Parts: sequence; structure tokens; C-alpha cells
Amino acid sequence: MRFLGTMAWRNLWRHRRRSLITAVAMAFGVGMCMATLALTDGMFESMFEVMVEQQLGHVQVHHPDYPSKRLLHDSVEDASTILARIDALPGTEVASPQLNGFALVGGETKSSGAMLMGIDAARSIRASPLHERLEEGRFLRPGASGEILLGHKLFEDLDAALGEAVVVVTQASDGSLGNALFDVVGTFRSGNAQMDRSGAYLPLQDLQDLLVLPDQVHQITVLTRDPGAIEAYAEELSQAIGSDTVQVQPWWEASPQTSQMMGMRDFSALLILGIVFGAAAFGVLNTMMMSVFERTRELGVLRALGIRPGRLVWLILIESFFLAGLSAVIGLMIGGVLDWYIVVHGLDFSSAGEDGFSFSGIVLDPIIYGVVRPISIAYIVVAVFVVSVLSSLWPALRAARLRPVEAIRSE
Repeated sequence: MRFLGTMAWRNLWRHRRRSLITAVAMAFGVGMCMATLALTDGMFESMFEVMVEQQLGHVQVHHPDYPSKRLLHDSVEDASTILARIDALPGTEVASPQLNGFALVGGETKSSGAMLMGIDAARSIRASPLHERLEEGRFLRPGASGEILLGHKLFEDLDAALGEAVVVVTQASDGSLGNALFDVVGTFRSGNAQMDRSGAYLPLQDLQDLLVLPDQVHQITVLTRDPGAIEAYAEELSQAIGSDTVQVQPWWEASPQTSQMMGMRDFSALLILGIVFGAAAFGVLNTMMMSVFERTRELGVLRALGIRPGRLVWLILIESFFLAGLSAVIGLMIGGVLDWYIVVHGLDFSSAGEDGFSFSGIVLDPIIYGVVRPISIAYIVVAVFVVSVLSSLWPALRAARLRPVEAIRSE
């Protein structure tokens, strides 16, 4: 085997120009694949933050009918007791309750429909990055009342101003007309286009009073200490609550659409690997075929000297293995530089839209930062060797089928 390895290396060196061109071409493919996967992973991480950690949480607690019907009366009653049981579980990081309702919000001259969300400000700061996405003003103060935080698009539509009072009019759960004045303390950009256009946050107690839903919420968003044990935590939480009128779901059950979208990460990675290394396979195949054609007489002499066909196959395969190794080393250096730039500086997609980069209806930050996963790099390196070896099988088998006399006589 050492003899075959020496011969393979000498042949690559003899045809170093062609080998180097093929290796560099594959290396650029490796580098671009690394950069593309890092950018894709970064985009999906941003989507996970917006769709799961900010909106769904790791686990959702709600009335069984609320996700499908979204009715005002499908609420979790005795919410304070439920929250106390959630907080008591060892795996709980934070639980954030939310009450939802539709209303008409009016400024001095304009009005617009809005989705009201009553939240506990102190818990929300720990459970959601919303307070970090403010456009203007400040976040709701824990324990305060009479404050409202508007989506930046809704704020513009109302032609409102910070510190100005807006009137909120809605129908309460008992059929009465609920109305109250709230001071606009800030605006937010959530990353969800619909939320930015019609969302409004206000203190949970204020919305409970407005809708006449005392100690009731529509959902409790729970973040766990160990995101890898969400399913086990959800089962434990369901047993701790022990109520038929309260449903506990991990985020992928609470929103199957989000789960399917996040599942596209692996599909995207496979698609990128397939495209890049499908093209690379042709380069390796061409290099190995040219090598066999140019060395037909030499291979015939080796066969005449008693080299078995199987050893000739190994000779070609070892050459392709060395070529893959050279490509992987150069490619990792190129990809490392590209990944460093994407992770540190990111790519600016602000030109893609006014609010940022939009993907499947989710508006992400204009600058997408890459995320490097060691498993992705491992897949790329393995793919380089697998593609190189498989692409060289045909030339290797052709070399093994050469007849010594005919090969020696060939021009």
C-alpha cells in the first residue's frame, strides 16, 4: 500500500498543473459551500429567535381550543395559580403570560384596528428580546399601568407621537364596551410584518380589566433551562398542572408550520452540498479520466509486470484521495476566511426591503450574521472525499480492464 501511495503522489506531482487546477476549483467550491451554509444557518437562527423564542416559546400553555378558534373566552382561568406551578418546576427558566384581544386604537386624527397583547413586563423582559427591538421610546415599566407600546407601522398609521394618549375601544367578554386611554411610551420592530403593522402591547392587568377577564390569559410562553429536553419538560409540566382545560404543547406541536419551516434547514444544507459537489464530481472525473488516458502505456507496463487489476483500482482511488485532501485543506482555509467575515461582519440585506430581509413572511434584521456549526464543516469534508472517490471509480475500473499488450502498443 505504501508503494501505491508513493506512485499516486508522484503521478499527481508529475501532472501538478492539472491537479492543482482541479484542487483549487474544488477548494473554492468547499469555501463557498462553507460560507453559504454558515449564512443559511445564521438565517435560520434568526428565524428561530423571531418565531420560537420571541413568539411561541419552548413550550406553550393554553386552552385546548384557543390555537384553532382564537376565541376570547377560550382562556386559561386562575392564571396566577398556573404560573406558580410552572415557576416551581426545576426546568423552568421563565414563564410569560399573555392575553390577546382585538380593538380599535385611535389617535387625535386617525384610527386603526389593532391586536392587543397584555403582558407582564417583568417576565416578558426575561422571556423575549422584544425590549431590545425598540424603534423609539422605552419598554413598558414593570408594575406600571396606562402605558402602551405600538408596532412601528401602526404608530405611523395613527400619526401618533411619543407621550401622546391614544384611545382603545373594544368589546369586553361580558358584552359591554370597553374603552380606556393609554400613553404611547415606545414603538417596536418585532421582525413579524403583521405584528409591526397592527400589534400593541400593554400591561396584562390593564387588558384583563378592559376585557373583563380577571386572572385569565390566553397563553403562557415558557422557556426552559435545557432546550434539548423540551419534550420531557412538557410532559412533566402537563402532569404538574393536571387540568383538562389547560393544554401543554412543545413549540413544534403548537405551530406545525413553524416546525416545517425550521425543518428546511437540513434540506437546504443537502441541496447546497448536492449542487456544489455535483459540479465538483465532473472535475474529478475529468482529471482522473485524463490521467488514465495519458498513462495507458504506463498502466499496461504495470499490468505486464504482474500488478493485479485490483491494485490498479487502488492506485487511482488513492490519487483521488490525495486530490480530495489537498482540496479540503485549501477549501477549509478559504471557507474559514469567508466564515469569519460573515460571522463577525454579517451580510447586509437592507436593499432587499424597507424593513429588512424577508423570508417566508418573516422579516429578519437587515444584517444576517453567519453561524458556524462543526457538523456542517464535517459534512462538507466528508462530501469532498466521498465525491472524489466515487467520481474516480469509473476511471479506476477502466484502468483495471486494460489488456497489457494493447495498452503498451497504444500511442
